[in-house]
Amino acid sequence: MNSWLRASVLTCLLAVFAMSTAHAHWVVSQRGTLNIVGDGAYMVLSLPVSSLTGFDDDQDGLLSIQELRAHGASIESQIKRGVTLDSDQGRSVLEGILLNTAPPDSTPFAPSTHLVVLGRFAIPALVTDLQLGLRLFGTNADEQTEHIAVTRGAQSQLMTLTPEHPQGVVLPSAWASLVQQVQQGAWHVLSGADHLLFLLVVLAAAWSLRQVVLVLTCFTAGHAVMLVACAVYGLDVPGAWVEPAIAATIVGMAVFDRWSAHRSLTGAVAVRLTLVFVCALIHGLGLAGALTDLGVGGMGKAMSLLGFNVGIELGQLVVAFSAALVMWLIRQLSGPVVLTQTTRLASYLSLAVGTFWFFQRVLGD
Repeated sequence: MNSWLRASVLTCLLAVFAMSTAHAHWVVSQRGTLNIVGDGAYMVLSLPVSSLTGFDDDQDGLLSIQELRAHGASIESQIKRGVTLDSDQGRSVLEGILLNTAPPDSTPFAPSTHLVVLGRFAIPALVTDLQLGLRLFGTNADEQTEHIAVTRGAQSQLMTLTPEHPQGVVLPSAWASLVQQVQQGAWHVLSGADHLLFLLVVLAAAWSLRQVVLVLTCFTAGHAVMLVACAVYGLDVPGAWVEPAIAATIVGMAVFDRWSAHRSLTGAVAVRLTLVFVCALIHGLGLAGALTDLGVGGMGKAMSLLGFNVGIELGQLVVAFSAALVMWLIRQLSGPVVLTQTTRLASYLSLAVGTFWFFQRVLGD
């Protein structure tokens, strides 16, 4: 058999397996696989149906078998545009596409929130720098992430794609993985409102250079310990516990700073650093959600962890430098009294926001 025939047979076998097991959720929602063998890359993907258009005849927001049969050609066309594999030799198109709904186990013939896609990319000879792209994300908040396990022989990778990062390098080199994770680490700090607010709270009460360095070191050490615990030792804490706990760290640190300032405690620095480290452990649990972006196995994971932590440190330095610049400008333009009033106001505002986030997350919005 030639390679195309082998690929077609393999795709058909996968399809039969899909048809017989889809109702048992053989593909978890918004997860998929990309298995590279020879000149082909075989994909299985679960997509939210809200990422598609023009199929919902009964306007229920779900995809039924009847709707899939009626609009299969349109859906397939959208998938070909929205799932891409690029290389230095151009773009490969997903071929031999097979589609199936993924209804709940209890009602196997019910309309579905997700669609299972099977297909094959033909890879040109001597191809390099493969990049997988996805532009089919759902409208709901929990449908904005797609996790894809990539394999090629003994190599493996777990790729995460989002609307902000819809394209990823397939099986990157150790150096490329390091650079990518540095960017990811910095982005997670700078884009995480709760991490940013916590940093600003602890920095607002420590404006000597030595104290700023100590605070940042404690925060880095704390979340680094927790990231290693999650990535290497498999520690897993439910997000429903972690998110309120992160908000509680903001409240606790702001309360401690106000109490320390009111009591004029001279020995509070050591206690603050201990609290920062403990709080950083909790923030590390939150940052560990980003570990799904890391490569799996051996040196790939080590380089990814190193890069992610370096990125977090760089992000913290940007925050610290920006905050210090603002405070320096306030001091120069308005004097130390206004600076003290500003930091006090920032502390109270952080306390209010942290309290709001805590109850919001505990009560579930």
